[in-house]
Amino acid sequence: MAKNIKFYFAIFLLFFWIVLAIIAPIVAPYDPQYVDLSLKLVSPNKTYLLGTDALGRDILSRIIYGARLSISISLSIQIILLLISIPVGLFVGWKQGKEESFFDWLTMVFSTFPSFLLAMVFVGMLGAGISNMIISVVVVEWIYYARILKNSVISQKQNEYVKYAILKGMPTTYILKKHIFPFVYGPILTASLMNIGNIILMISSFSFLGIGVQPNISEWGNMIHDSRTFFRKHPNLMLYPGIMILLAVGSFRFIASQIEEKFRGIK
Repeated sequence: MAKNIKFYFAIFLLFFWIVLAIIAPIVAPYDPQYVDLSLKLVSPNKTYLLGTDALGRDILSRIIYGARLSISISLSIQIILLLISIPVGLFVGWKQGKEESFFDWLTMVFSTFPSFLLAMVFVGMLGAGISNMIISVVVVEWIYYARILKNSVISQKQNEYVKYAILKGMPTTYILKKHIFPFVYGPILTASLMNIGNIILMISSFSFLGIGVQPNISEWGNMIHDSRTFFRKHPNLMLYPGIMILLAVGSFRFIASQIEEKFRGIK
């Protein structure tokens, strides 16, 4: 019973973040970009529940729009990663041979440096901006999922029913679709959900360093970056977006752990 409650709570969290990203324009009380210097650094009150920043912008609205941006970018990156890595992983895992040798070499090259460092280098080369950030993360991360899928495919090929299907001359696409992919998508789904939190953290870090989204855009990393000057007198400016990052990352990691437990129970 306790396990089911945790699982359903994880599903609730997943839908919560997605819905929040969708309805941000509806639930945000103010325009997050509206500047009013007469209202700068206002303390939390009934009108501005979390106060305002140094430009008089409503912090609550900026945090809500920050969730919209972080979740939408992270999901977009993850979908692109899967669209690239799934066919590559299936192909390499099925063919093996020279294809696997080249893939393993490529994996070794990419794993030599931390993914965050490599992505930061690519962003630095391409320049700041959402599209360049997406490209940089995808270039660095896709091989990780392809490797998971490749190893899973190779493992599944050892099963007798797969060997029998091959001997019977069944089409490769049929074997992959019916006998292999249904048993390997679990690890990919778990890793993807886990990585959404990692991508949120990566995006925020890029923005904090000044190489992520444009400075005027409502994003949690940007908010932390902009509040550094006022940290001593107004720590809440940095605290609120920091808490949101921790909640988002923790939520997706919890979701991933519960999905993984569910798959183990099915097996």
